[in-house]
Amino acid sequence: MNQKMEDDTQKADDHILVCLSAAPSNLKIIAAAAKMANALQARFTALYVQAGTKAEAMDKEKLEEHIRYAENLGAEIVMTHGENVPMQIAEYARLSHVTMIVIGQSNAGRNHFFSKSTLTEKLIKIVPDIDIHLIQDAEKNKTYSKRSVTGATEKPSAKDYFLTALIFAVCTLIGLLFQKLNFADINIVTIYIFGVLLTSIVTDGYLCSIAGSFLSVFLFCFFLTEPRMSFQTYAVGYPVTFLIMLISSVLTGTLAAKLKAHAKLSAQLAFRTQVLFDTDCLLQREKGETEILGVTCTQLIRLLNRSITAYIVKDGTLSEGKLFPGEKEDTEDFLTQEEQNVARWVYENRRRAGASTQHFPQAKCLYLAIRSGNNVYGVIGIPMQKEKQDSFEYSILLSVINECALAMENARNAIEKEKNAVLAKNEQLRADLLRAISHDLRTPLCSISGNADMLLNNSDRLDGVTKNQIYTDIYDDSVWLIGVVENLLSITRLNDGRLKFKFTDQLLDEVIAEALRHISRKHDDYKIVVDCEELVLACMDVRLIIQVLVNLIDNAIKYTPPGSVISIRAKKSGGKAQISVEDNGPGIPKEMKPHIFEMFYTGKTTVADSHRSLGLGLALCLSIIEAHDGTLILTDRDPHGCNFTFTLPLSEVTLNE
Repeated sequence: MNQKMEDDTQKADDHILVCLSAAPSNLKIIAAAAKMANALQARFTALYVQAGTKAEAMDKEKLEEHIRYAENLGAEIVMTHGENVPMQIAEYARLSHVTMIVIGQSNAGRNHFFSKSTLTEKLIKIVPDIDIHLIQDAEKNKTYSKRSVTGATEKPSAKDYFLTALIFAVCTLIGLLFQKLNFADINIVTIYIFGVLLTSIVTDGYLCSIAGSFLSVFLFCFFLTEPRMSFQTYAVGYPVTFLIMLISSVLTGTLAAKLKAHAKLSAQLAFRTQVLFDTDCLLQREKGETEILGVTCTQLIRLLNRSITAYIVKDGTLSEGKLFPGEKEDTEDFLTQEEQNVARWVYENRRRAGASTQHFPQAKCLYLAIRSGNNVYGVIGIPMQKEKQDSFEYSILLSVINECALAMENARNAIEKEKNAVLAKNEQLRADLLRAISHDLRTPLCSISGNADMLLNNSDRLDGVTKNQIYTDIYDDSVWLIGVVENLLSITRLNDGRLKFKFTDQLLDEVIAEALRHISRKHDDYKIVVDCEELVLACMDVRLIIQVLVNLIDNAIKYTPPGSVISIRAKKSGGKAQISVEDNGPGIPKEMKPHIFEMFYTGKTTVADSHRSLGLGLALCLSIIEAHDGTLILTDRDPHGCNFTFTLPLSEVTLNE
């Protein structure tokens, strides 16, 4: 059992990395790595290290094909850049906890002792603690050039040739001017080296800067050394000068071209990082899936400068598409029925389709699923132009869509969590209600049942006083039960929105008098004082306000000793009708006050007649008063006791003369 658990843990921690390239055999290497990942149930990543800014067109197409192939096999595509490719692979492997690297082994061996170590040999030396699986590269294809690995060489344009010729023509003119001014030859050499540096900056690639290095030596020898207009020289040291000048020019041009290439790659990486950072910040602010999709499309428009079509999944089906227009006007319709059918195919099959793919290549857009694991939250459509997306642009696109999928997953989880919290709260309320009913209704029901049984079986042997006491107990228990049922029905209707209000204008003194007639006979043991201003007219549902007063007065009777004074006051205050119920009992402890209006909260207070309250009375009172646009508050009475005060809207009095 322990061995099996260890094996499962090892599988869960496995991370397989395959290296991408434009080599024809790379498809075989990717397929082998994918089989390993499936067998081990490991995380699968495909890494491409870009060592230059551009590659030859044929190699670029091959690389794009391999990236798509790896993605279809379930690999996570990662792109990075750097001049030292083995070091970049090793750094990523260490940071991402890679356990196995799959890479191709070329058949080409070392031709002589001074040959450079191959990439695989360097990688084995750098990461000896990571398993490296070499897939033999048995294919030979002369059309594949090693130059594409670094992407350093590219054919210069006519503009590059013209700029190179112009720069060195100007350098030669400056050199002739310096000779007339009797400047030393070292100054003229410096001008040509500066020309090589300038050429590498204003042109693409290395070829122009290297050609400029040779051209600078040629021009210096032909125009600026004696005899002029020939390649002969009288000076003994000039051949050495030419050699040093050539080496310096080549090194200067090469280094400048590399710096420019890496500067461009760094700018791309910074742009990608900024886009992803902005996207993450914007997505964190949104809560709904529709808003998240809108932010994602806005970021993609910023990134690609194209219109975006988006589809979102609602109730298990893909909604109608929505177009997010870019800055440029698009004349094509990207929401036709054919385009929407492609988007639905992507949603159902969880695979990319549309333009530049094998599935529905005639479509106008490239469609990608917004998915996390096996869950698909929507589909993004990107109109494809004549030129294909490069690897850099596609990697950012996938990163943004993955951010969107993660945000939608978090939003959905938050909604589910909220629903579960509501269900849990409702379940807790139901459990509290059942618990309260089962415990608190048992006592009065048992009392009623026992007293009724005594009357049935022993009525002849009971005197009149005893019978009257039994009748009184049965009546009091029945009234208590009726009050509990009324509160339950009222608060249930309030919470469900089924309680209909009948607002009328009523005088407060009449409402208080009617409420006192509903108080149990036990109020005879208490002194109830009423102090009400005359002609205070308030708008209310009189039946519910009477229930509020009955609950407040009953609470005062239950939780204060006999002989206590209960004061009921009504007046106008602050443009509202204000009613308060005070008592001079022991009061309510401070720790109970924050919960006193919560449903089913009874605290630790005991009731004199052994009937526990269900904790619905005050919660019901608060709901009724709030439905009247009023407030219900609890304050302490000086020197001791409680004061419940609530307000009602005043009514205007119209006098008919």
